[in-house]
Amino acid sequence: MSFRNVKIITAICCLFFITITISPTYALNATDISVLQSTKPVTHKVQKGETVYSIAQKYNTTITEIYLLNPQAMEGIKVGSELKIPSATLAPASSVTTYKVQKGETLYSIAKINGVKVDDIINANPELRTKPLADGQILRIPPASASNNQPSLINVSYTPPSKSEFISHTVAPKETLYGISKKYNIGTDAIIDFNPAIKDGLKEGTVLIIPILDPATNQKSTLQNANMVSVGVVLPFINKSNAQTARFIEYYEGFLVALQELKAKGFSANIYAFDMGSETGTEKLKSLLDTYEMKYLDLIIGGVSPEQIAVISDFARKQGIKYAIPFPTKTDNTYNNPYIFQVNAPHSVLYSNVARTFVNQFPNSNIIYLTESGSDGDRADFISALNNELPRAGMIANRAAINSSLKERLTALLDPARRNIIIPTSASLKTLQAILPVLGTIRSESPATPITLFGHTDWQTYNQYNKELGQYDTYIYTPFYLNETDFRTTQFLINYRKWYNDKNLINTYPKYGALGYDTGISFLSALWRYGKNFESNTNSMAVSFLQTPFLFRKTNPMGGYMNTGFYLVHYKEDGTIEKTEYGR
Repeated sequence: MSFRNVKIITAICCLFFITITISPTYALNATDISVLQSTKPVTHKVQKGETVYSIAQKYNTTITEIYLLNPQAMEGIKVGSELKIPSATLAPASSVTTYKVQKGETLYSIAKINGVKVDDIINANPELRTKPLADGQILRIPPASASNNQPSLINVSYTPPSKSEFISHTVAPKETLYGISKKYNIGTDAIIDFNPAIKDGLKEGTVLIIPILDPATNQKSTLQNANMVSVGVVLPFINKSNAQTARFIEYYEGFLVALQELKAKGFSANIYAFDMGSETGTEKLKSLLDTYEMKYLDLIIGGVSPEQIAVISDFARKQGIKYAIPFPTKTDNTYNNPYIFQVNAPHSVLYSNVARTFVNQFPNSNIIYLTESGSDGDRADFISALNNELPRAGMIANRAAINSSLKERLTALLDPARRNIIIPTSASLKTLQAILPVLGTIRSESPATPITLFGHTDWQTYNQYNKELGQYDTYIYTPFYLNETDFRTTQFLINYRKWYNDKNLINTYPKYGALGYDTGISFLSALWRYGKNFESNTNSMAVSFLQTPFLFRKTNPMGGYMNTGFYLVHYKEDGTIEKTEYGR
């Protein structure tokens, strides 16, 4: 499967589905359905911006009637979908005017003003049979000359639903519309249709009318029962930078490889991809959040800039949707949002976790920092975090400057009876190139002295020195590492090339395709195994990652989840490379 065969919609819709759709089915009253069908319903094609409520107004019918003929609409309607409309209630559009209800007005006074009967107004506005007149309400008014000929619902032997076909729900503190919709297994639009007063916001204590179309059985089918989840990937698939576009597309391609693996095992999901246009802007993103597809997701993955992440985070919190941030960000976004999963921890979190692991992994070692003033790739923050942990293990660190006297100074600090761990305070290639010859000279003069070089994430890009790193028993810490000789990685690359016409991954660190795969295999597996409230079980899964270990920890009682996983990558003397996962 080639990605060029996948259509990207640049407006406000999804661009791709991989799904085995199982539509929720509501148990309806057979008499109601047969009566409505006997009226030879017409077909309406949903236009952009329309709701069931607005369509009901347009055709002079009720939202309940539309739901009875179109039970799938209870989960929401999409642009282009077709609805059956009971034709017996139709009135010519040109013959109907509108009237805005003023404070203190009654149906009787409005009928007098417009020269029609009260029954005519009720027939033109069937919702008045179950709801009182409201200030500001827009009514449809049939012309006086035609009102006597206007068909009513009673003329087609249909009785509007009674209150027994609704249940009431009192909005609890901090409750969201999304949460209520999930509780009763209907779409948020359906709740708004029956409770238009909440369109501008939900308030604690509000009593809502929740439609139950068949009160006798009250049967409901849920997405959980159908084993179906909806996931949205929100990225700048089409922007001005072709290079960046290619990376984000590769990320999505890797995600789809993971999905395909899980589908082969029986997993089903709706996967939506949204193009937000820019890596930094939020204008298009905000318009995406108003779409039907976004509001009913179970998981959102995406966002690049801090501004975009903030917008999606706020939306996810309000809607009660899990949100995974896949790319590095300098801020901790989990502090006050319990729905967030931040894949890449800020450096401060990473360094602290690595430092704690270091003192446990290398106890009683002789620590020597190699410093270089003015060097690029300075890692002072990591050194600071490590210094905070060393005393806990009874260790201290000595220092040697990278200059012409380095060999003499380093030789004096080495302890032949202990493991000597040498840590450059810079991650730059220049620094590595400066110290390797010195270590070579010391090794030739004192071959029995144990030396371990401890480096930084950047060192995995210096592949030309892998042999030398192996000679000095080197370890590096990194939140990502792709070992292309690993069997699972090899299989992934084979599948990736098979799907995407022999395409290779872009030469970046990290590899975007592998990150997409790891994201997919982690979150989709969690959704499949534990359902939509998977957060407490994310670390219970026996999932193997290609490049990024996903080990989430809750940051605080009111906050979200931070990925604390990382690797220690060990370059061995025999030329092999071993990575070990930490952070549990």
